[in-house]
Parts: sequence; C-alpha cells; structure tokens
Amino acid sequence: MRTIWTAIAALAVISSSACHARDGAAYPTQDCNKANTQLELNQCAQANFESADRKLNEVYHQAMDAAGDEGSRAQLRESERAWLTFRDQECARQVGPRDQGGSIWPMNLASCLEEKTAQRIRELRRD
Repeated sequence: MRTIWTAIAALAVISSSACHARDGAAYPTQDCNKANTQLELNQCAQANFESADRKLNEVYHQAMDAAGDEGSRAQLRESERAWLTFRDQECARQVGPRDQGGSIWPMNLASCLEEKTAQRIRELRRD
C-alpha cells in the first residue's frame, strides 16, 4: 500500500513541476506525463532537476554580482553552501533509503530536489 501512495505522491510532484517553472522559477522542463516506463520517468525527473539546478546556478551568480561588497558575497556564498547541504539531506530524509525505495526512488529524489531548487530560485530572486 505504501508503494501505491508513494507513486501517487511522486506523480503529483512531477505534475506540479511544470507549475514551478511558471511561478517565478522559469526554467525549461520536460513533460514527464509522456514517459511510458519507470526508467523514462526517472530520467525525466532527473533532467528536470538538472534544468532547475542550472537555473539556480545562473540566479546565484546574478545575486553574487548584485551583492555589493565582499562581506555580502561571503554571506551569500556561506548561506548557499548551507542551503545545498540542507536540500540534499532533507530530500534524502523525505524519500528514505534507496534500498527501500524500489525503482521509483530515483524519481522521488529528483522530484524533491527539483521542487526545493525551484523554491530556492524564487528566494534568491526576491533578495
């Protein structure tokens, strides 16, 4: 039963990814609804995360350029490093151990990483 709910939750996250791309995070995403196999879903979710991560790097560099003095840049650099650690650890906690996640685990992890990365893009743009 847990597997069914995990699959439903993962599909909801993937479906919402397109919304993240439109609500201020604006990065290109693939339509994972076109995937036919779990492998294709995993690859699609990973591609969407990688797209969000590229956008985050772009926005981060813009924020660094706009950050006036070296003290502000150092604070941003430190907070971004801490945030990356948080993101990775929080998604690992949310999806659980790989050996218990089955074939859907990579999709769940990539979807979580994408969602949190999209949120961070919006946060950096507000600063």
